[in-house]
Amino acid sequence: MGSTKNALKRSKLFFIAIVIFTVGGIILFPQEVFNASKKGLLLWFNTVFPSLFPFMIGTYLLIELGIVRFIGVLFEPIMRPLFNVPGVGAFAWIMGLTSGYPVGAKITADLRAKGQITQVEAQRLIAFSNNSGPLFILGAVSVGMLSNPEVGMFLLGIHYLSSLSVGLLFRFYKREATCKSNSYKHLFKRAIEQLIQDQKMQSKKIGFILKESIIHSMDLVTQIGGFIILFSVVAELLKIFSIMDLLSKLLHPVFLFLGFDKSLINGWILAIIEITNGINMMGSSSTPLIQQLILINSVIAWGGISILMQTVSVISHSDINVSVYALAKFIQAIFAMIYTMLLYPQIKNFQTYSVFNTFQYFHPHNPLLQTWTYVCSSLCILFIILNFIIRKKACNKRTHY
Repeated sequence: MGSTKNALKRSKLFFIAIVIFTVGGIILFPQEVFNASKKGLLLWFNTVFPSLFPFMIGTYLLIELGIVRFIGVLFEPIMRPLFNVPGVGAFAWIMGLTSGYPVGAKITADLRAKGQITQVEAQRLIAFSNNSGPLFILGAVSVGMLSNPEVGMFLLGIHYLSSLSVGLLFRFYKREATCKSNSYKHLFKRAIEQLIQDQKMQSKKIGFILKESIIHSMDLVTQIGGFIILFSVVAELLKIFSIMDLLSKLLHPVFLFLGFDKSLINGWILAIIEITNGINMMGSSSTPLIQQLILINSVIAWGGISILMQTVSVISHSDINVSVYALAKFIQAIFAMIYTMLLYPQIKNFQTYSVFNTFQYFHPHNPLLQTWTYVCSSLCILFIILNFIIRKKACNKRTHY
């Protein structure tokens, strides 16, 4: 108990120190801070707000109108065996993959608040449903920062593959083996019945739900904007006070041991805090492409402390454990680095498959697409077999008792 209190005191003191550092920096360097906050504001207004706000409204309406539960019944046969979460988790995962941070976390928290998933299921779900979106990876990173649209699909594939791997791994989080088998018969009929039941239970009027969705979404997107501006300022102050250089010197032996060029260190440290500026710095270096991609994939999977804080804000009213979520993102970053190293030789197979030619990329004879399909299918089959073996052993033990 005493150690817990001491840990809380230390974390509070650390937070106070950061606040003093930030406020002091604002007073001492007003012009630099103004430019950094303006840059963060423009990033939020031009990119984040228009891409996230409509998604937030749409997801809120879908949850309130019971459509997510309808989807959940249909996806139960996929989500339960693979990830050990209810079918409604498919909605959080798909929306998280397509719309970016922190939509997956927000939907997971909403599903938990509605009682559609348990605390343990929410913990499993958020581990793999909160991801970067294709708009950021294909557009901002590959085209804008790397000036190399050909690597866009490679980056996106690695990100999705690492997310899938974490989901398959976290299916065993606080796992309780059960011997009963779920019935997946008459799924569409059951989904319709569930939708009708939810409509009967819905007492709010459509106009009120729409107004509520706009207010709720606006509040959330504004919070995200605040975090983006704040961490843009913090990152700038770290540069001004040469803290970035100090961290760079400390990490230099590690990067040297791992074979990474030292010019990538500052960008990687910055990306750990705020990914946009950090990736941009790494992309502008003249280091080998494989080194850039390994580190960039790791920070896209991690998301940065800025996005971690955004996630904390959207799940703050739930009982989801932030530490477990942070561990999941760290594991995803490790997976992303490993997959990049293993699959990098395949990058030569799709130099002609531009991000702007999606139909060509999805051609069945594209070797990269065949590789993704093979790897993802193998992972899913492996974990289903592993789950079957563990479940069978647990049932045999119960039979003996």
